[in-house]
Amino acid sequence: MPTRLPSATRRGVLRLAATGALAAATGGTLTACSGSGAAPGASATPVTGGTVRWGAETEPVTLNPQLSMQNAVRPQLRNVFDSYLYKDPDGVYHPWLAESYEVGDDGLSVTLVLKEGVTFSDGEALDAAAVIANFDLLTSSGYKAGQTVSRRNLASWVQGGDERTVVFTLSAPDVLFLDYLAGPGVVPLSPSSLNHADLEAGGVNIHGTGPFVITDYRKGEGLRLTRREDYAWGPEALTGRQGPAHLETIEISYLPEASARIGALQSDQLDLIDGVAAQYVAQLDGVDGFSYQKVLNPGVPYSYHLNTSKPPLDDIRVRRALQQGVDYAALIDSLYYATAERAWGPVSTASPFYDEALTGALPYDAAAANALLDEAGWTGRDAEGYRTKDGTRLTVRTASDSQWIRDSRDALNLAIADALRTGLGVELVYRAVDSGSATALLDANDYEIYDQVYSASDIAQGLDAFFNSDPAKGTMNYGHVADDQLDQWLDEARALTDTAERTRIYNQVQSYVLNDLAALVPIYIPANSVATAAGTHGVLLDVAGGNIAAFYNVFVSK
Repeated sequence: MPTRLPSATRRGVLRLAATGALAAATGGTLTACSGSGAAPGASATPVTGGTVRWGAETEPVTLNPQLSMQNAVRPQLRNVFDSYLYKDPDGVYHPWLAESYEVGDDGLSVTLVLKEGVTFSDGEALDAAAVIANFDLLTSSGYKAGQTVSRRNLASWVQGGDERTVVFTLSAPDVLFLDYLAGPGVVPLSPSSLNHADLEAGGVNIHGTGPFVITDYRKGEGLRLTRREDYAWGPEALTGRQGPAHLETIEISYLPEASARIGALQSDQLDLIDGVAAQYVAQLDGVDGFSYQKVLNPGVPYSYHLNTSKPPLDDIRVRRALQQGVDYAALIDSLYYATAERAWGPVSTASPFYDEALTGALPYDAAAANALLDEAGWTGRDAEGYRTKDGTRLTVRTASDSQWIRDSRDALNLAIADALRTGLGVELVYRAVDSGSATALLDANDYEIYDQVYSASDIAQGLDAFFNSDPAKGTMNYGHVADDQLDQWLDEARALTDTAERTRIYNQVQSYVLNDLAALVPIYIPANSVATAAGTHGVLLDVAGGNIAAFYNVFVSK
């Protein structure tokens, strides 16, 4: 039987388009909208063929989904690569490329039976041997898989009784293993792809099992996807139908400037855009046949992860002052035109594990923040008005990787820097650098703040990554958090399938990270957004994953 995880609500979807809704999938995982301009609840007759022109905010660093860490490009890659399972908003896992799966009573084995007849786009079969070859690569030390398969808990993967059965053995129960099987980071690639020279970059020579295939990629310009006519294994409960995709082609243009995407959509050069900037929402939300919708990311929100290992943030009083000394809610409302949601802790409000008790529990209090800094000895002032102690300015510096900058985060950081200067006398140096430079700063521990988000359908991934002191689990522990009690809670919760007990533990974790350790400053909940022009139908949202789904059901009627 499927393992049931937390009961989720649809609070992750902030707005569904008010025009021409296509019926949601029967499994309840996806919600849909259309840009038809028809009355609410109406549905258009699907059209086979045609092209959708998509203006994308973010270009992939790699087209190999196993190596990708970019949440914003997942909708692009999802058209080409299917997963073994999928997860619905109630936290239940269902077969996708699998025909069935079974978790052992002790939680130490997962048996996966693959659907018969599934092939990669190069014609190779998806069988047990292909799955085993993929996991051999995913767990190899030299392969920098984005969604790390824990070699600590995954002990073996072997063929079962026939060529369609794979048996995974775990060294310890791990609730995240099913999440891995449902995620984009361990999707199967064809056996020939695994040894291809283009594996790291991905592209036309890397083959998946999805409804589309990559037929052209021009770096800095765009990507073309073409329909697979033999696609016949999509999960009907997820998509509401089977067979090939409606569209013949998907033409993706990379347009990082928000105004360029909006202008192209409004001038009929594009049918659809993602990354809709807040200042343009009012122009597209049900106006002139346009439709707009967004879904909140359910993982760790965009936050300042505070480096507890070095001055001045090794002093918890300074960390607490940063948490309280800026009116983050007001800045977010101003910058994002009241379209973004304030974060209150290390877990997104869209996650079923979010502790509602944290909402508003750490309010803006400039007087208390200034008192904390006084108490910490930062009582001097230099010629520019910044606080000093023993002649040293109170300065904190970010290590911001430019490849992750979206949602006007550069402007947000500059606004926060101004608020810290005027309200507290703290200097924030925002350093947006290329990936290599960011890695060098992190490796040298030459920073005080790491600003980042972690989008994940199960919060265990993000909490482990940021706050577990075990390097095998805390792969993004740039706050240098090292706390035995926190490690114990994280390990306990990851090994459980009981929803109530996991919720209890994660409530403790959230309060402990935020209040007892003051290890981060939660800022806002990122979202993935999409706007469509009239005549573009069937765009689905993946509520459980907090993202736009593949374009399997999309069609254009103009």
